Amino acid sequence: MAAAAASDFEPWLSNKLKSLKTDEGVFGSYISGILDSADSIDDKKDALEGILSEIVDRDMSIHVTEILDKWESCQLKEESPKRTSDVDVDTQLSKLLESQAPTTTTRREYTDEEKKIREAILSQYSQLSDNENDEEDIEETESPDLVKNTNAADVASAARERREQARLEAQRKKDKDKEDRYHYAI
Repeated sequence: MAAAAASDFEPWLSNKLKSLKTDEGVFGSYISGILDSADSIDDKKDALEGILSEIVDRDMSIHVTEILDKWESCQLKEESPKRTSDVDVDTQLSKLLESQAPTTTTRREYTDEEKKIREAILSQYSQLSDNENDEEDIEETESPDLVKNTNAADVASAARERREQARLEAQRKKDKDKEDRYHYAI
């Protein structure tokens, strides 16, 4: 909402600060930040008076009132179309959901021939995987040059050692802090 309201307000504020012969980049973002905050109108007014007291010498309350009025009018302009668009979005969404038929998945029925082919393929792959396991066992027993891969076990062991080391260091630090507090108390 604040970003939308800024579309009309920011250029106006920039021109207003230029007319007061001040840096609109610095003061403009600061003033916008104050106006975007969740503070009460009185708090915003006080903060604006504090800023404008550095910029203008007289008619400060007129400038504050003008800035607040412009800010509120820009907010009202931006809020009214947004409310109608919310209703439009809800209406459009409900129409879209109503128009979409629920998607259902249908289970395909295989013919007897397709079932036989599928079973043959599956049995062939299951035989291959069984044979591969047997061949690996044979290779391991027959070939002493091959070394078992222990990478996963090594990594897990190293991680366990790091955790244990970190736990011990944390305990040492905790004990040292406790000892330091005891010595400091004495």
